[in-house]
Amino acid sequence: MKALYSSLIVFLILFISCKEKECNSKKEIAYSSKSNYNVLIVPDLSNRINQSIHPKPIADTLIINTILDSIPQFLKVGNRSLNQLDIYKVDFINRGILNEKTFTNSNFEISFLKFKSKLKPASDYKRNYLRSDISKLKKETARIYSYALIQSSGSDVWNYFNETIHSSLSSQIDTVKVSKNNGIISKTKNKVVLLTDGYIETINKTAGYQLNQDIIRKVRTEFQKSKSNDLKKFILSNPQFLVKKINTNLNNTDVLVLEVTDRSLDVNGVARFHPTDLEILKIIWTDWLTKSGADHVQIHAALSNKKDVYTIVKNFIESK
Repeated sequence: MKALYSSLIVFLILFISCKEKECNSKKEIAYSSKSNYNVLIVPDLSNRINQSIHPKPIADTLIINTILDSIPQFLKVGNRSLNQLDIYKVDFINRGILNEKTFTNSNFEISFLKFKSKLKPASDYKRNYLRSDISKLKKETARIYSYALIQSSGSDVWNYFNETIHSSLSSQIDTVKVSKNNGIISKTKNKVVLLTDGYIETINKTAGYQLNQDIIRKVRTEFQKSKSNDLKKFILSNPQFLVKKINTNLNNTDVLVLEVTDRSLDVNGVARFHPTDLEILKIIWTDWLTKSGADHVQIHAALSNKKDVYTIVKNFIESK
């Protein structure tokens, strides 16, 4: 009887041990983390795109084309080679322009989400079809710019971040099993590349929704009167100069603002006033987007070299 009892105990110990090993074996899948990128290219299609009114060294379409042509390189950011689930989309501040019969929303997006866990189709697409789709997207973008030159669509940047953008943002987290014991947990990060001159005008004319030339002048005048030597501290301590945060949250979103126009410079690029418009704009924009929930904000003046576009955007996508 004792022998039988002892055997049962040994059996139970072995059974429990095997179960524990089985459970542990189920936990042996090692997951690495990876980022995917939801890149939104957002042009301000107000009269700032008219080169005869607001001449710029580089046209918007050249900047956008450079970004789109760089998609194959951006897919490799972060040492990624497989299972990228990126989205590259030309979004619009005023989407009313897409209501025209000649434009289709889907024509402004290249998405790799359809290739989740499909390595061979993804590889075939990148090798044989991606360049063609980039070319089509560039042509559609050129068409919409030509249309916007004739039919201005306006530019309510505040409302874009408050309402419009949210249907284009992603908070997707994906788990991809790549082998029996290995998998990838990938989180999509929103990267917004906004092309605008930096001066905010909305249909809401009340304080806190505008950032126009009058406000810039008031900031400059009051700062000079204050005798302060800290422009950022001065602006942030005067809420009448600041833009109100949006009503929703830009969490999991980074924003790069390109092509900000410094109207305080003369034709030779020399500052006529101090502090300059750009210095003031950077502080107010960064405060506005940060308190609205954006994780990271970068502001750049109008670019003069096409090569700078790739470097700036690549560094922005890579930034944490």
